[in-house]
Amino acid sequence: MTTAEQPADWTPAFPGQRPPFQPGHTLSLRHGVYSDRRIEPLAQQFVDAYAADPSVTWLTTADGPALHALGRAEAKVQLLEEYLGKLAEAEETDLADLEAKRVEAAYRELHRAETRAMSLRTQLGFTPMSRARLGRNVAAARVDMAELLSRMQEAQDAAQRVPSERSGEGA
Repeated sequence: MTTAEQPADWTPAFPGQRPPFQPGHTLSLRHGVYSDRRIEPLAQQFVDAYAADPSVTWLTTADGPALHALGRAEAKVQLLEEYLGKLAEAEETDLADLEAKRVEAAYRELHRAETRAMSLRTQLGFTPMSRARLGRNVAAARVDMAELLSRMQEAQDAAQRVPSERSGEGA
């Protein structure tokens, strides 16, 4: 509900009184970064876009919580950029009024959201450097696993040879 709708059982106490706010209204919403109703749909769009990207092959279900946190951070960045953009348009400048406390707070929150998003992108391998590091670690793990399997096979072969050698000694 985006407007104040008049409840059926309400009558104004004086001329011009507006109806009371109804549950779920958005009239007092500024940018929405503290509203799950605004963040979650956007966050899910980001998560779906990352999951649908055919070049993203390294994510597993264990990455789900971090991917969702990244989606939330990206959604906050988008909402704050839209909010600050509208304020700048109203001022007819490139920046909103930096003297206003709400604008300063929005820029501070934008910085936090951008920092969080970058940290999560790095953790999940969405930056070139972190993706290269992830690939190197996966390759090293495969080599280590191949070496371990080879040693296990050698030990198993040696264990099978020992009983057959012993049976040949008693003859």
